[in-house]
Amino acid sequence: MFSLSFRFLGRALVLGTALSVVACGIPKEQYDKDLADLNASMGKKAADDLGSAKAACDQNLADRDAAYATAKADAARKAADDLATVKKALDDCTNKGGDSSKKLATCSIERDDAKQRLQRVESSINKVRDALSAMSAAGKLQVKVQRGFLVIALQGDILFDSGKSDLKADAKPVLLELANVLKALPDRLFQVAGHTDNAGAEDLNWNLSMQRALTVVRFLIKDGGVDGKNLSAGGYAMYQSVADNSTDDGKKGNRRVEFLLIPNLSEILTLK
Repeated sequence: MFSLSFRFLGRALVLGTALSVVACGIPKEQYDKDLADLNASMGKKAADDLGSAKAACDQNLADRDAAYATAKADAARKAADDLATVKKALDDCTNKGGDSSKKLATCSIERDDAKQRLQRVESSINKVRDALSAMSAAGKLQVKVQRGFLVIALQGDILFDSGKSDLKADAKPVLLELANVLKALPDRLFQVAGHTDNAGAEDLNWNLSMQRALTVVRFLIKDGGVDGKNLSAGGYAMYQSVADNSTDDGKKGNRRVEFLLIPNLSEILTLK
């Protein structure tokens, strides 16, 4: 809103008088001139008031922006000071603890590292178990954990005739299917282990268990296309029985060939 000064009010009175005079014969030129002067004075006043209001608004905005910037900088400084205070407190606590704190920190790191290695081993075992799930479900083999190893067990009577180390014809499709699974696990190592029951001479059982393991390894490499560097052979004769040798069923269960998943030492140990 704009208020008229006394000077403008006086001018208005004069104009009012002039108007009455015009009506009584005052020249129109004088009337028009007085009216133009009044309009010019009022326009200049309005422009001046508008300019003052805009300047005041701009100043308010500048003051607000400056206050915001100052508050932001103060908050950042306070956060940095708080962080420095907490860090100093932690450093002081560690320093007071001396060797005990260092040992605790080292122990914590080693514990986390061991947990990560264990998780890698478990992941490897689960990967092999999942790959063999179809054959296991079909009853072609058995997957179990034994003596700390993941063991893939095939009944010996399926693979060999009693006392023999030559593969049966019916065994080859099973081993070829298993070879496809092993080829899908190129980063895993397996030992093929032969086992016997306790019938017969010890030397014969040692030779028979080893020969059966070698027969399976050779077949997997030559006919199954498994990389030979991923396989090894071992014979255990009658010394790792899983059933009672006093019964026919027990002896049958002990005459077997197993695949042992060999742990990757890099997943378990960090040698120094």
